[in-house]
Amino acid sequence: MKIIFVGLFVTFLAVQDCQAEVPELSPGILLLGGGFLYGFNSYGYGENHEIPADEVAVQLISQSKEDSAEDSKKSLAERIEMLNEKINEFEYKFLIYDAVSGKLEKKFEELRETVTAIKDRQVPKFEKIGSKYYYIDDTDEVNWFDAAHKCRSMGGNLADLQSAEELRAVSEKLTRLQYWLDINDLAEEGVFQLLSSGRRADFLQWHAHEPNNKNVENCVVLVKYGSTYAMNDNHCETKLNFICEKDKLE
Repeated sequence: MKIIFVGLFVTFLAVQDCQAEVPELSPGILLLGGGFLYGFNSYGYGENHEIPADEVAVQLISQSKEDSAEDSKKSLAERIEMLNEKINEFEYKFLIYDAVSGKLEKKFEELRETVTAIKDRQVPKFEKIGSKYYYIDDTDEVNWFDAAHKCRSMGGNLADLQSAEELRAVSEKLTRLQYWLDINDLAEEGVFQLLSSGRRADFLQWHAHEPNNKNVENCVVLVKYGSTYAMNDNHCETKLNFICEKDKLE
């Protein structure tokens, strides 16, 4: 019995020391055992309350749920904040993409305009005159060699007029003063040949006093004197219009 009394006295002193160090305690519960709890209030240990353990468990679970809900709210707020950051990031990327795509669209529009301009550009068209097809260039003045090259790039050659009838029919389509033909005497003076075939020209209809080879004139043009077109020799480097021909269209 003495031992029990001493133990209780020591316990009482320990409690007094705790009260001196902690003058005010928050409401709480202490588990003493046997399925009951000893309760105390914020003023110390004043009142004793025996509370069944199952009721305390319910209170603890309820508090745990409230804490969990609070944590969930915080977690949801953090997720929303992260989502907002992502939205801002995508919005920024979209603005950049929109700016870049706008520039690309402008480039595509310029490209489309260029393609349209190329398509709309007047493509050399050969016109059937008599039994052959002719392209009469009234805009591009070049020397005889370049004229021959241009006709070949179109799949033809400089014009080889083979009769007075052909000359007359083609002349009706001409609007400029002089046009290069396929005829030249570069290989031998006075011997007029066709560049396209190398054979001698079968038909030559000269203006009066032509050809005169004045100052080395080796390439033949169709030139207008008065109202009539006829042939004349000219300097091969002179820049003039030209006439191309084809036997058939591709």
